[in-house]
Amino acid sequence: MFEYLDDQQERFFTWCDKAVQEQTNREGARLRRCWPRKNPDGSYELVLLVTARDKTSARYHVPIPEEFHELLECEYFINHPPEGEEEGPVQ
Repeated sequence: MFEYLDDQQERFFTWCDKAVQEQTNREGARLRRCWPRKNPDGSYELVLLVTARDKTSARYHVPIPEEFHELLECEYFINHPPEGEEEGPVQ
């Protein structure tokens, strides 16, 4: 079992799990990658790369609730590359 640093971190990752499940609940869909991304307006979104059974890929952008923006500012981007370095082409 994974131990979270605090309740907010646990709520954030629980929210991420639910967002992924909503996009992959379709028959045969599989998550390839996901990462948070900061938009120019200061909002955040969770980028999901999903592959369907027929091998087609799709990219989804799910808005991240504002309650998690400070968490992302303080913790996530300290140890992760800036937007663009994690994104690869959809294959």
